[in-house]
Amino acid sequence: MNSGRRKLLKLTCGALAAGTGLHRATAWAQKPVFRDADRTRDKIVALVRAFPGDDPRAMRHIQKIEPITEISIPGVKVAPDQLPLMDYFVGDLHLRYSFDDPKFVSSVSASDLKRLGLKRDQLLPLSIENFRRLYPGRKIEYPVPNIALVTEAGDLEPCLMLDAAFWEKETERRGSAIVAAAPARDVLMFSDRSVRGNVEILKKLALDVHATADKEALSKTVFIWNRGRWEAFA
Repeated sequence: MNSGRRKLLKLTCGALAAGTGLHRATAWAQKPVFRDADRTRDKIVALVRAFPGDDPRAMRHIQKIEPITEISIPGVKVAPDQLPLMDYFVGDLHLRYSFDDPKFVSSVSASDLKRLGLKRDQLLPLSIENFRRLYPGRKIEYPVPNIALVTEAGDLEPCLMLDAAFWEKETERRGSAIVAAAPARDVLMFSDRSVRGNVEILKKLALDVHATADKEALSKTVFIWNRGRWEAFA
């Protein structure tokens, strides 16, 4: 997570806790540079991204991860086996498979699967396994009580949404349903649904961060973990 966005979140959480409303600030967005990264199976991760606009055909109220079959790159002619592999996820979010690199973006294509001897349905479990291994030092911080903020995950914090084992353990540990928000590409916040006011706080935080994230923005939606999957909640 970039320092500007972390500072914004802490200031906003503090303002909410003090009852003073939301503090608006400018978040810094880094434009990705495209090139060949380390294109091995051990580097494959699933980036959480947002669909542009509010096309209802792209929405999934309840999580349903399945391939997006109609993919094109405006103004660029690409062979079908070179197109990036993407999945629907939940709400206005989708997944884009990439070879992880801290400075560069390099999408996974069908030709990469063939080269690496992988099947399409292996991508998601492999990306979750790789995320756990690549970012074992990720942290859970609490800018204010009851609101958890995921950090130190290589600016891929929303990828933790895909780790069902983590959310099942959190649900059991807290004795409550979990609500979460991913308003930017490097921001994931979550809390107990049972704590009074938490959903409203997460919603305000999501709106505030989303408004300042520019091209790094993801979703303004608050999601709830229910029966082993995410659902759009608020």
